[in-house]
Amino acid sequence: MDLIRRQRAKFTASITIISAIFLLVILGGFFGITCVTNDVSVRAALGRALSSPESYNDSASQAMKCGFVFINNSGKIVIFDKEYMSRYGDSTEEIIKTAYAAGEGKFTYGKNSFICASKSYDTGTLIALLDRTYYKDTLRDTGLQIALLYVLSVALCALLAFLSSARLLYPVSESLNKQRDLIANASHELKTPLTVISTNLSVLKSEPLSTVESNEEWIKNIEAQISRMQGLIQNMLELSKLEHAELPKERVDFSVIAEGACLTFEPICFEKDVRLVTKINENVCVTGDKAALERLVVILLDNAIKYCSDKGKVGVSLVCDPKKAKLSVMNTGAAISKEEAQHVFDRFYRTDGARQNEDKQSFGLGLSIAAATVQTHGGTISCQGIEGKGTVFTVCLPLAKTKKSK
Repeated sequence: MDLIRRQRAKFTASITIISAIFLLVILGGFFGITCVTNDVSVRAALGRALSSPESYNDSASQAMKCGFVFINNSGKIVIFDKEYMSRYGDSTEEIIKTAYAAGEGKFTYGKNSFICASKSYDTGTLIALLDRTYYKDTLRDTGLQIALLYVLSVALCALLAFLSSARLLYPVSESLNKQRDLIANASHELKTPLTVISTNLSVLKSEPLSTVESNEEWIKNIEAQISRMQGLIQNMLELSKLEHAELPKERVDFSVIAEGACLTFEPICFEKDVRLVTKINENVCVTGDKAALERLVVILLDNAIKYCSDKGKVGVSLVCDPKKAKLSVMNTGAAISKEEAQHVFDRFYRTDGARQNEDKQSFGLGLSIAAATVQTHGGTISCQGIEGKGTVFTVCLPLAKTKKSK
């Protein structure tokens, strides 16, 4: 979807920019500290060199060794460490003159970079000269490595942000898909009753002089379709409420709810020649909304009775373990397939048996409402077909916390 793609692009761009700024501060700060530390250590070495030129090179590292030059007041150059300065060959004198002119600080000569410091005496000026070409090359290489690390890190952050955006935006994508499917399915469900109403109204309009009594059949059809649409709208509103609103929670005796629902359906079972078998433990309490839990049991019982085999059996079991209440509702007949069991809680989904059922009020929303109710109460619901026996729906809900005695 275009919306999801745009959101993924925005998320990826935002994370990439934030990561780029953060890494720039971290890596740039590290490089800056390295440069400053190097500069401070070199200047400190030059200070020590000027303080004790005779012994400094004996204890200094190879990279920190200095060349010492004394220039008297008449301009004569005296090189104290000819071995150190000999590495520059014919350029030595020019380098010394450049250092003398610079006095303090950094300068370059050819491919070499230097830093010098001087100390004045009555007879002339002592110059300590340190070749910093190695340090400059090292800093350059370090800067290139940090720049490469920065680019790769930003690219990696962008890739991770892009990949994670799919996971983070999955609930949004799923919600939009459900919304789209809901609109499409609801439109499909409303299309038939609206067509029937339109057709019946056309018949009524074609006989303007007829009486209400003579048109009773068409009026009843219109009323039936209006009732059907009202049922669909009510189910959709109920489903929306379960998914988006916070239900009131209280301690509820689930055993009483299950027993009450079974008593309500006993006449229906008798009428349909279906045997209702119950095994309900007492005092099974959960925390939730009483009306929603009553509707949950009614939906499961109604579904089981509708699709029970002729002269079959419907069983209701409510037991508990130390942590959860387990409600099972089963019916005899054809077992639901694994593929259908995976989709039976989807909105507007109806199995082949449900589509053939004569109940015209079925929209395929009942089990969706049941699943949403269970999810809202922090439980789980499943459907399983048992070959040769039938289909069983199992609901597990957390038990209510036991009240502490005062």
